[in-house]
Amino acid sequence: MRLKLFGMEMKHLPRVSQAFVRTSSVICAVILLSVAVELASTAYHSLTYERSSFEGSAEVQNYENRIENQIKVMSEWDLTKYYWKNNLAVAGYRVLFTPWYIGVSSEVYQSYVVGVVNTYILYRENALAPFRAAIETHGLLEMTGFFIISAITARLAWNLWKGLAHLMAASTKKRKPKLKKSKARIKEILGDFLILASIGFLMIFLAAPIEAYISPWVWGVFDITLVLPYVFLTLVALFYITVFFVQFRGLEMMKKDAKKIRTDIKSLLKGKFVPAHLSLLMFILFTIPAIIIILM
Repeated sequence: MRLKLFGMEMKHLPRVSQAFVRTSSVICAVILLSVAVELASTAYHSLTYERSSFEGSAEVQNYENRIENQIKVMSEWDLTKYYWKNNLAVAGYRVLFTPWYIGVSSEVYQSYVVGVVNTYILYRENALAPFRAAIETHGLLEMTGFFIISAITARLAWNLWKGLAHLMAASTKKRKPKLKKSKARIKEILGDFLILASIGFLMIFLAAPIEAYISPWVWGVFDITLVLPYVFLTLVALFYITVFFVQFRGLEMMKKDAKKIRTDIKSLLKGKFVPAHLSLLMFILFTIPAIIIILM
């Protein structure tokens, strides 16, 4: 089946668009995971905690101290530098520990924290939509940048472990690995990684001054209107659906990858080893314990 985007076949697409199409299923999976964790965290904290006990928790106290003693006392330019240092460091951390799928577990943790903040704002302001709309003012760049970085690091990690399994299988069978055949594939994956990681870093960099200078003002505007925050949030959702799920074929690629994973699991249950099993095993070993530790 030939993949098309904007009416063009894959081979005729610009190099950047090709990288996005090949990674779109993982980007969409990260987006869905992030939204699901944020909603679950928000629901959990708002439904299981009374306001007094929630505001007295260590998580909320740390958040309040950070806002009162750091964020509010900084100038816009100091905030911009603070966001650059903090957010780019987090992005670099996800890239540095690519083989351990840190991008995925880190994104889960960040979404969980956003759920805590959502609950805090809901208790304090009694209205969540204006805050969320203000966050998306810079989040459209920042969050998308993190989604892209988490996705491309996860894709690279999956292929690293899969490639290692190929080498192990070749050595076991006393055959030389077909490196020449894999050379183009390796070049393609590494090229996609460099392109998308660079775009992710650039988006996070550009989001910082918007978060410092514009988002607080926009929050005030959203706070005095009833409909505008919901309209803006709807447009943000449509952006993600249109760009990543439709134009970059994310939904189609997710179905295709899910079918491959189901086939690999069936092979595992039958006792037949395929290289993707090592990728799946490492994903489970690294992400699930990490997420449990993070959320404890």
